[in-house]
Amino acid sequence: MSDRKPKTFAIRPGGMGFDDAPADVPPQRSWLEEAWAAPVEDRAVEVEGACVRYRGWGLDDATKPGLIFVHGFIAHARWWDHIAPWFADRYRVAAINLSGMGDSDRRTTYSRKQYAREVLAVAQDAGLEPLTIVAHSFGAITGLYAAYLAPERIERAVVIDAHPFREGASKLGDAPVEKFYPSREEALARYRLSPPGAWPDKDVLGYVAQHSLQQSDKGWGWKFDPNTFAASDREEMTAALRGLAVPVDYIHAARSDFAGMDAVQAFVDAMPTCGAPVSLPFCHHHAMIEQPVALVAALNGLFAHPRRRA
Repeated sequence: MSDRKPKTFAIRPGGMGFDDAPADVPPQRSWLEEAWAAPVEDRAVEVEGACVRYRGWGLDDATKPGLIFVHGFIAHARWWDHIAPWFADRYRVAAINLSGMGDSDRRTTYSRKQYAREVLAVAQDAGLEPLTIVAHSFGAITGLYAAYLAPERIERAVVIDAHPFREGASKLGDAPVEKFYPSREEALARYRLSPPGAWPDKDVLGYVAQHSLQQSDKGWGWKFDPNTFAASDREEMTAALRGLAVPVDYIHAARSDFAGMDAVQAFVDAMPTCGAPVSLPFCHHHAMIEQPVALVAALNGLFAHPRRRA
């Protein structure tokens, strides 16, 4: 019997191994810095009169299938900067800024159907086909509706902690008054997650916060357009999505303060192609901020088992 120990290594952007972090560097911090340092492109495509910007990893390799990440409400593409690079060894990867959020243009009016068309437009512009969609929270209906509009282009969809089919699901609410702060530091001090969760990684939270800000002649303000709160075509879209033929998976935050087990069951009931839901332990709604390593592991586990249409 051999006494040789199996060699273990972490997967880095590009599929290569990397040495263990120095003893004084927390392992997750080293992991985050590796992802944030991965080569990335900023691209844009015009969609129905607005410039929609997105970030891409490994887009030049046309032999790989496509993967697109869709952010949650009033978030942006850079919420995925520490997640998306870990899949660039197997996929051409993009992360979208939906219009009125992140670095994309603002519009006079918004709709979730329009957001779905933006996802498809970015996928086409980046050459992402066949396409896997990974969507968090508010982005779930957008991602699923994109699959509904173009099922022939979509290989599978993965939803992270959303409640598109739960009865009595809340609306977005009234648009807030746009706020500005005299300094970047004061604005960052006001940044909050909603819902707040309990265990956000401070490095990830700080990263997404700093990329949520922009400066204007009014001061430092958030990038999102308050008018996005008026995107109200949810009910019509969810009705169309029931029974979606595209293979779907669901990742649930075990301690979610947004989507409980009733939301998970409602999703499974509405989606006959849904695989067994995957639960992330010790995690509230914002999985990529509280448990990013676990989220990457969960996605890797799902992607290791290809889904096929019935």
